[in-house]
Amino acid sequence: MNNQIKDIQYLREKSGFGVMDCKKALTEADGNVDVAFAALEAKGLQIQDKKTERKSEEGIVYADIHNSTGIILEVSAETDFVARSPEFLKNVIEIGKYITEGKDTDELIRSMVIKFRENIQLKRFDLIEDGFPYAYNHGNGKYAVVFNLDADQVSDEVKKDLAMQIIAMKPKYISSKKIPEDTLEGLKNDILHSIKNDPGLVNKPQIVLDKILVGRMEKVVRELCLIDQPYIKDEKISVGEMLTEKSSSLINPIRIDKFFRYEKADNPNKCACATNMFIG
Repeated sequence: MNNQIKDIQYLREKSGFGVMDCKKALTEADGNVDVAFAALEAKGLQIQDKKTERKSEEGIVYADIHNSTGIILEVSAETDFVARSPEFLKNVIEIGKYITEGKDTDELIRSMVIKFRENIQLKRFDLIEDGFPYAYNHGNGKYAVVFNLDADQVSDEVKKDLAMQIIAMKPKYISSKKIPEDTLEGLKNDILHSIKNDPGLVNKPQIVLDKILVGRMEKVVRELCLIDQPYIKDEKISVGEMLTEKSSSLINPIRIDKFFRYEKADNPNKCACATNMFIG
């Protein structure tokens, strides 16, 4: 009897099915755990196939560190009730751990489909495997950030400030050097178009228009690039200047090599976790 209880518990944990389903599968398999699990797995695949036809528009974004590897991911569900549950978050963390360890997540996600009776999907993920990664989550699954630093003596306060900067100001690049040439050209053309169609600038000399173009380009680049943005806790200085100041007591300057920012979509017609990836 004790062995049967242990077998049922094992099948529950591995398959995601309830006690009665596991007990029935074990009975039909004459007590053979492997045969019972195979039957439950087949049943789980059938359930998953049916669920995938349903919309999965709720969910959360989450960032974490496993074995010195930073990971950020989004996992969707059908209802906010499931997505907000502690058990769902626990499984999302487990998915992230699986990915950093190079494990297949299919079986784990299938067990979530069975457990929650909803269409659960791993929408996307990104990894940071070098430097000293830092993960930050904000707004109960609405925002997540992961980035890496090339110094390991940076205070938690500075790391959190950088994470909040990325969440609030939505930079797309580390610095202007990271902006592709075609992107810069596109921005320049957009500004030229706006200048050309501005009635207030029609009679301005070309030298003035050139200065306006330069000024507007500099403003756009500052907004796009993390280290050039005004620091949210002191807008008199840039993020780059703040990092220089905080580096004064360190052997090496604080430098970010890469970051990813995920945001849960507000539009219910979109996937719950919008596909906004930002790297340096």
